[in-house]
Amino acid sequence: MFRYMISFNYEAPTGIGFMTFELPCKRQLRSMADVSKIMNDLRSQGYINAVVLGFSLFADPTPAPAPQAAS
Repeated sequence: MFRYMISFNYEAPTGIGFMTFELPCKRQLRSMADVSKIMNDLRSQGYINAVVLGFSLFADPTPAPAPQAAS
């Protein structure tokens, strides 16, 4: 699972609104088509003219090695 921080702006009643949120994805974002899908999802949720400004992949810490059985 990949986790992204998404930043976007949208038209608000008082001007321009800015928001960020965490987005879990089953696959990496790789193309403008992926970003366009996020923008369309935001717009369908009521964010007028939402535009993704940027995104960043969270780095998961490397898992600790499994303990070895004592010999």
